[in-house]
Order: sequence, then structure tokens, then C-alpha cells
Amino acid sequence: MKTNTLLTLLLTIVGIMTLSCNGGNEEKDSRTAEQKKQLDMICEMVDKQSPSTTATIDSVLAKTTDSLFYYDLYCELGRLYILTAPDSTLYYANKIMQFIKRQQPTRRVNGIAASAYNLRANYNYLYHQNYNQVQEDNLKAYHLFMKSDVQKNAPSICANIGDLYTQEIRLPEAAAWYRRALVLNDSLKLGEEKDNTVYMGLGRVYQMLEEYDLSEEYYAKSRKGFEYMQPNMKLAFLNNYGNLQYFKKDYAKALRVFQKMDSLINEFDCQGGFEDYLCRLNMADVLLNLGRTEESLTLLAPADSFFRANNIGDAIYYANTIRIGNLLQEGDMAKISTIIANEPKGLTTDENMIDIRDHYFYDYFAKKNDMAKANYYYQRYTNRKDSLDRSREHMRASDIMTRLTMDTLTLHNQLRMEEKNAVIERNKLIFTIIIGGVLLAALALLAWILFLRKRNVDKQLEIVNLKIANTRSSIAPHFIFNVLSHAISHDGQDTDKAINGIIDLMHSQLEITKHMFVTLGEELDFVKRYVEVAKPTIGDDFTFTLSKPQEDILKSRLVPSTFIQILAENSIKHGLRGLDRAKELKVEVTAMPEETIIVVSDNGRGFDIRRSSNGTGTGLSVIRRTIALHNERHRHKIKFNIENLTDNHGELNGCRAILSVPKTLGQ
Repeated sequence: MKTNTLLTLLLTIVGIMTLSCNGGNEEKDSRTAEQKKQLDMICEMVDKQSPSTTATIDSVLAKTTDSLFYYDLYCELGRLYILTAPDSTLYYANKIMQFIKRQQPTRRVNGIAASAYNLRANYNYLYHQNYNQVQEDNLKAYHLFMKSDVQKNAPSICANIGDLYTQEIRLPEAAAWYRRALVLNDSLKLGEEKDNTVYMGLGRVYQMLEEYDLSEEYYAKSRKGFEYMQPNMKLAFLNNYGNLQYFKKDYAKALRVFQKMDSLINEFDCQGGFEDYLCRLNMADVLLNLGRTEESLTLLAPADSFFRANNIGDAIYYANTIRIGNLLQEGDMAKISTIIANEPKGLTTDENMIDIRDHYFYDYFAKKNDMAKANYYYQRYTNRKDSLDRSREHMRASDIMTRLTMDTLTLHNQLRMEEKNAVIERNKLIFTIIIGGVLLAALALLAWILFLRKRNVDKQLEIVNLKIANTRSSIAPHFIFNVLSHAISHDGQDTDKAINGIIDLMHSQLEITKHMFVTLGEELDFVKRYVEVAKPTIGDDFTFTLSKPQEDILKSRLVPSTFIQILAENSIKHGLRGLDRAKELKVEVTAMPEETIIVVSDNGRGFDIRRSSNGTGTGLSVIRRTIALHNERHRHKIKFNIENLTDNHGELNGCRAILSVPKTLGQ
């Protein structure tokens, strides 16, 4: 957690230094004074969604002979249509990218390219939710803007990246990018109004953490600059603030916020677009909770049709949830069963939407006297709340490290000022002696303060370490229960052998989880025991291959305990078990001069981050948190990656996890 914060601050400082170094350079392809004037005018018209914007841009395009200025205007057309004609936005983004590929990179070209990536990212985020492509495009846009003649756009990209991390429930990372945007806004002297949308992002982060008082504080900061926001950001603010009141269960206030959003949609002439139907969907849910079911269903019908026509999975899932809520109030269980049966799988991974649905599912199955399923949805809701608690802990650790880092920078700046004063006064002996004494006292005080801060940081890290150790230990009963379940169902003459194998495995598990690191040989022996016990539950057509280095390597190299076993267990549990074809699991270990490469691969179903019903992800969480803690404190890093495999026809054919462990681990 601290590593993310420090890295964010470091990248921001580097970016600011880049701006300072390049900000005054003029290039031969710079815009003319007239072009700057025209572009500023058109940008303002796009921001205000002026009805005459399209005609104005067309008029300027017809007179333009400068190809770069031509594509400057294309960028503005793409921004103009993002809410009302999204396919046009994607068209202009693609046209700009095709042009940019033929140009030599300059600061101006970089700015145009960054705008194109930003347009495509916004399109995918709002309409297709292709989050991998969105993240890739946003990062490209950020780095290009930082090397362009329009660095002022970089903070908004930081906020977009924060929005995406928020969508993926990676809240500490989201907050780090929002803070980077605040630092850049301040460094570039863009004005407080530029901070408003960033505060809105932080408000959403704390709303998702259910820390509603903090969320209200950030939304209050954002609301101060509401009049300066662009129309799309005003709509986003009202949508997010209305959601905050919804989750606070202040449905009357939530309805007023969404009604104001609806009024602005009409004012901005955005009827029939994404924001319009999203607003209707939110109001339908609020009206449902206010008991106004007929009004709720009236708003729901056109919104549902729009989102189905555009195949927006999250919104379709949400619309079905609202319909289920209305049917529960009517007591129509048959229609609810039909909705559940006909709904496609994997429409959403949004935990807030899943929580709302699970609340209704609990009532639905309870009314059907199916308490087993009712309790299942209650337990799933509880598990997500536990995950939310862990996110709060991560967030607090991140906040602590941000404050400590900023305090350290402040102290460094103070020290540099003292040194400068000492140089100025060095020719005056008496003042030199006085200043020297002051400096010594200040340095002693600084040393003491830094010592106290370091001790506090070490305590924080120790707490995080203990939490990870506790989580690692909690894997053991989870794993044992799974294996015991299969062993109990096993019948025949090999039953005693299976039970003895489980007992041996339990002893090994209890021993290996006592240590943060174990030898490569110990870990691989444990993996072989695990696979041997699990093999009967996989099927006769299962093969396991283990490739390992020489004995001296096995005894001398260390790896994080249970890492390889967790990866093997995930392959068996999520990838191989239940397949009706030959199943393969491979563990390949290669000893390099400076690192140990461990590859765990299978030919199963592949890795799907959206899958939530087949486990809580505790194992991978342990791996990632342990790696984060190690990499935070050591120069030689542990690297970890998961990728899907395909066959010769491009079809999904398994998963491969690659773990790179430095030779110096444990030293």
C-alpha cells in the first residue's frame, strides 16, 4: 500500500520536473495566435454544449489548411459527441489515430495523440466497459499529455484512471491517482475549480468504503465549483451524489438530486443518451424504495430497452434487479423466477449492484421457504462486507503513508532553506556561529522526529505483516475442508490411504504456514503431497508434471511459503476440476543466476477476474499482499503475472501463472 503511494508521489514529482524543463520550449509546428484564439473559443463552446458548436467547427474546418489544426478540431468534435452520439466520438478517435501514426512525435503531436486515446477511453468506459482497453488508453494519454504542449489536460486523465480503479474496487489505487491529479493541478496552477472533479472522485471512494461523513466532506468541496464544471461533469456529480444519498438510505434526498440531474439533461439537450437513461434507472430504484412502484416501472421500461439495445451489461443487471424488487412488493414469485432463468451470466462485477440484488434474493428465497439459498445470499453479502473492511484498512494505511511522505518533503524543503541562509551569511563570523548552532539544533530535532516517524512506520508495517500472516494461516482450514469433503465421498479400498494422505498433508500445511519463506524443495514437496491427495477428485485422465532444478538449488533457494501450492490449487479448483477431457497440470522451476522462475500452467478453463461464485480469491490476495509488502522494503522485487493460453485456433486453452523470485529472498 505504501509502495503505491510513494510511487505515485515520485511519478508526480518527475512529471512536474518534466513540465518545468519543457514548459517554455517552442516548436516549429506550434499553433499560430489565430489558431489558438479559434481553438479556445471552440473548446469553450464544447464545454458548454452550445447548439451552434457543430456549425462553427465545420466552418473553421472548411478554411483550414494546417493538417495538425484540422485534427485539433477533430478532437473537439469527439468531445462534443461523447454523450449524444458516441459512435461519432469513436469515429473521430480512430481517424485521429490513423493520422498520428504517420507523424513524427513532437509536443503538439503528442497532445493530439493523447486526446485521441482519451476519447477512445471515455467511449469504452461509458458504453462498452472494456476496462482493460480503457486503462491502457488512459495511461497512454497521461504519459503523452505530460510530454505535450497541453500538460494542463494531464490531471483530468489522472482522475479518469482513478475512476477506473474505483470501478474495479481498487480503492487505494484510485485515491492515489486522484491525489496525483490534485498535486498536478496545484503545480500547474490550474485553479481550484480543477480540483472539484477530483474531490468528487474521492467522495465516491469513501462512499464505497461506507465512510459516509468523509464522503460528504469531499462532495461538499466538489460542490463549491459546480458552476465551473462542464455539462458532463455536472451530470456525473449529481449521479454520484444521488448514489451517496441512496446508500445512506435518504431516498427522498436522493430523488431530489436525480430530479435535478434530469432537469439538467433537458437543459443540455441530452435526452435519449446514456446519462438520460442512467438517471431514469436510478430514479426507478429510488421510487421503488419509496413505495411508488407504478412510477418506478414507468421509468424503468424505456431505460431497460435502451441498455438492452446497447448491450450494457451492468445496466441490464441493475434494471432486472429493480424489476425483481417491484415484483417482490407485488408478490409475483413466478415472474421473478422467469427473470432469473432467462438472465445471461456475467452481466456485472459491480459489487454495489450485486449487494442490492443479494438483498432482494434473500427476501425472495425466504418467501419461498428456501432458507438454504436465502442464507447463501446473506453469507455472500457478509463476505463482501469483510472485503470492504480490509479495503478500509488498506485505505487508512495509504493515507498515513501519503501524509508521512508529504511531511518528509516539507522537512527537506525547510532544510534546504536553512542551508541557503547559511551560505548567504557565511562571511559574518558571529552570525555564522549562531546559524551553525541553530542548524545543529534543527538537525538534531529533525533526526529525532524522523526517528519517531520511522518507528511509527515500522509499527504500521508490522501490523500489516501480522494481518498477512493471519490470512496465510486462514488458508489452511479452507484448503483442508475442501480436500476432506472429497475424501469423505471417496469409497473403496483406498479410503484409508486417502485419509492418511490428508493427515500427512495437514501436518505439512501446519508446519509450512509457520514460516514466511521456505526452501524451494520444501515447497515443491508440499505441492506434490497436495496434488497426490487431490488427484482422485480430478479424474483418471489427469496428469501432473513437475520439472525442478538440482538438489543444491532446492536446498539453497527460498520462496514465499504456500505460493506454488496456492497456484496449483487454483488451477485444479477453477481450471481443471469438472472438465470432461484430458487434464494437465505443470509446475516448471528454472534457476537463473539472480532469480528463480516458477511457472504453473494448466489446460483448463482459463482465468476470469469476473468469476465470483467459485471462491473468494483469498489465495491470490495473499500472494499479491505478500509481494506488495516484500517489494515495498526490498530493492530486488518479486514479480507475478497471470495470463490465459490459447490453442492454434485462438480458443481459450488454459492458464499460466509466472512467479519470479529473487535469489536474495530472505536475506
